[in-house]
Amino acid sequence: MGSLLPGGYTLIHLIFWPIVVLVAIGTNAVPIMLSVAILLLTLEAVGKS
Repeated sequence: MGSLLPGGYTLIHLIFWPIVVLVAIGTNAVPIMLSVAILLLTLEAVGKS
């Protein structure tokens, strides 16, 4: 795990993702985001084979 220094990669994720989750729950965007994530995973799996 990377360092938690300001400007570090881990710190950005610790701040960014909770905000994204709260906004998604507040706007009922969770089903849309899950659909997009599943689509991206499927495209990656097909692309590797």
